[in-house]
Formats: sequence, structure tokens, C-alpha cells
Amino acid sequence: MSQSTSNQLILIDVRKPLRRALLMVPVALSLLFSWYAVRWYIGDFVAEFAPKMEEERQLDTALAAMRLAPNDPWTHWVVAGLKKRTILPEDLEDALHHYEEAVRLSPYDYRFWMDLGRTREDVGDRAGGEKALRRAVELAPSYAYPHWYLGNLLLRAGRSEEAFAELRRAATADAALRPQLFNVAWVLYAQNIDEIKKVIGDSAAARAEFANYLLGKQRLDDALSLWSGLKPAEKKEQSESGAAIMRRLIEQKRYHAALNIFVDLNPDANAAKATQFVNGSFEDDIDTAASFFNWQMKSYPEAQIAIDGSTGHSGARSLRILFKAPTTLSFNNIAQTVVVDPATQYRFECYVRAEDLKSGGTPLIEIIDGLDGKSILGASKPLASGTYDWQQVAINFKSPPNTEAVIMRIVRATCGTDAVCPIFGIVWYDDFNFQNSDGTTGPRDSRSR
Repeated sequence: MSQSTSNQLILIDVRKPLRRALLMVPVALSLLFSWYAVRWYIGDFVAEFAPKMEEERQLDTALAAMRLAPNDPWTHWVVAGLKKRTILPEDLEDALHHYEEAVRLSPYDYRFWMDLGRTREDVGDRAGGEKALRRAVELAPSYAYPHWYLGNLLLRAGRSEEAFAELRRAATADAALRPQLFNVAWVLYAQNIDEIKKVIGDSAAARAEFANYLLGKQRLDDALSLWSGLKPAEKKEQSESGAAIMRRLIEQKRYHAALNIFVDLNPDANAAKATQFVNGSFEDDIDTAASFFNWQMKSYPEAQIAIDGSTGHSGARSLRILFKAPTTLSFNNIAQTVVVDPATQYRFECYVRAEDLKSGGTPLIEIIDGLDGKSILGASKPLASGTYDWQQVAINFKSPPNTEAVIMRIVRATCGTDAVCPIFGIVWYDDFNFQNSDGTTGPRDSRSR
């Protein structure tokens, strides 16, 4: 009995060290893995922030990160990028080595293949660069820059047709690249519009943006031809480009062409028309941000501007200005730009009424040349003080030879030498209208009745 017990105790004593040893194996492996993971994490973290440090410390920090995590592709990629910045031949070769290592460690990251391809071409290996860039395109076919860099490599190799196919794909993926595509084509094809149109693509977006680009090159007719070639639905889809084209035309004082673009973007009954006011009888609400050709107004506490639905000359509503200015008030807060024909005689008219209007400097209307924005082509007399019902205000003027638009604005007459010039009372305006010299009268506004 005692011998049996002794044997059992001996067996137990032998197993305990073995169990302990077996238990230590996963602990050791866990510690080893943790150490490796911590080194990797620290190396990755340091590599990420190395390019953001002071320039003289960037490369040393990135190299330290790479020593901590030599199998992390990110650390090699960062070191390669920093070495490539120096433009030294030996650093360029070293950068190539680290890009190759990054690709080996992470063969499915398109960024590593893309930079490898660019660097291979930099060291003279264009074929190797093309191969790497095509691999980047395979890995990220929907991303812009693999196509862009491949297209540039092919362009430098003289393979223009292949190059522009890739550049078009890049610009389709990222519209911000389109101006660069246009610049490349503009130079390569010596400003030949027909040839450039062939390589930039047939999409409505490409043609609309190229039209805007041509306006910047002072090629107005070519730009308008491109825009007019779009279908009505395409024009509405490309409203952002259309609005940019319209703004450029307005900057160049080409108001007729700008108005045509505006109508293309707003094909409805309320769109502006030449020699007509938009919402001239105020039957619609006013959105001052809606269009350059709409009413431009700014209300102040001393001059409160609003639509009044309680009175109108021919309709139900009119424009009301409530003046409550006990001191001098500079007022030129209401205007609308109207497209006209050059060298043409016009008659402007509107209707006005007042209630308890009191001032030495009452409102008046001016017609301004849209070409310079300051020449006065005609002006009404200042309104009479007091209270009165609707009265007609008329101004005869002739548009200058090169003018395509005039600005009708409501301003305030000066008070002479009086330093303090208060104004009080209410003024209503309605039924703004133009008449041609032949007596033809346009609608009071461009809305459908």
C-alpha cells in the first residue's frame, strides 16, 4: 500500500514541470507576437508622422520607423517618398529599392505600384514603369490617378492615342483633372479645336467644361458652338458648367449670349427675355439670388423693401419701400439688368404712388450703361413729396453702339449742401416695362399671363 502511494507521488512530481513548460509555450508565443505587433504599430505610427516633422528630421525618423518594422510596407513607402524628394541620383535608386520592397510586402496596394511605376520611369526604365502603372490600374480601375500617371507616361513615349484614352478615364473619375487634360491637349494640338474635341471625349460634361475653358482662352464662338451642340437635357444636367459659362460671358459684357445660356438652364415661362423685365409687376415672389437677370434688392431698417399684396397698378401686388431714415441715407438698393440691342432707341416706363413722402432728396430712376456700369443714359425726375395715387414715370434713352444691356436702378436724389437729409414715407412701384423705338411694347414682365 505504501509502495503504491509512493509510486503515485513520483508520477505526479514528474508531470508538474512538463505541464508548466507546456503552459509557458503559448505565453512565450503571445509575448513574442505582442512585441512584434508593438514594434509594427510603433513603426507604422512613426512613419505616418515622419513627413509632417521638420524637414531635417523627416528621413532619419522614417528610417528609424523602418528599423522598428522592417516588414511593414508602409515604412518602406514613406522612406522611398522622402528619398525621392532629394532628387539625388543615389537617393532615387534607393527610393526605387524601397518601392520595390513595399510592393513585395503588399502586392495588392495600388498606391505602391503607382509610385513604383513613376520611379521606374524616373530612373530610365519606361517599360518597367508602364508595367507597374498598368498593374496599379488593374488594382484600382475606378481611381483617377493610376490612369492619369499611365496616360502621362504614354504621352511622353509618343503614344498619344493610348495616352488620351487613359487621361480621359482619369478626368471622368475626377473632374478636377479636366482642366489639366485640356491644357495638355491645347498645347499638343496647337490650339486646333477640332483635334482637341476628338481627344477630350464625347461626354456632355467634357464638352460643357471645355466650352468654359475656351471662354478663358477668349474663343467665344468656339465655346458657344460647343454649348449649343448639347441636347436640352444635357444642358440641364451640366447646369454647373452652364452657370460658369454664363458668369464668364457676363464678365466679358456679352449679355445676349449670357441670357441665352440662362434660358437654356431655365426653360420655363419665368425666364428672362431681351428688352423685358423679369417679374416687372411683382406678381411672383422675388429670389434675389436666383439670377443675374432678376431683381437685385437689399433691405435696410431705414429703407424696408417688400412685396405688398394689398395694392397694385394693374395686378394684385407691387413693390413697397418704407423709408424711416432720420439722418442721411445713401440709397441705391434696387436694380435689374435688362438685355437690349445696341444703338437702339427705347422708352422705359413704370408706375409709382406715394404716401406721406417727405424729404429733400426723394427717389428717382436711372438707366445705366451695362458696358461700363456707370454711364447714365437717362434719368427720371425725383419723386414729389406728399401723398398721391399711381402716376407714370417715363424715360427715353438710346443704347450705345457696343452696349448689350442696361441697368435700371432706383436711387435717391442728393440733398444739395444739406449735411443731414432725412427721408420718411412709403413709395410703391409697379409695372416696369420697355418699349422699342417703333412703338412696340413688350409685356410688363416675362411671366406667362
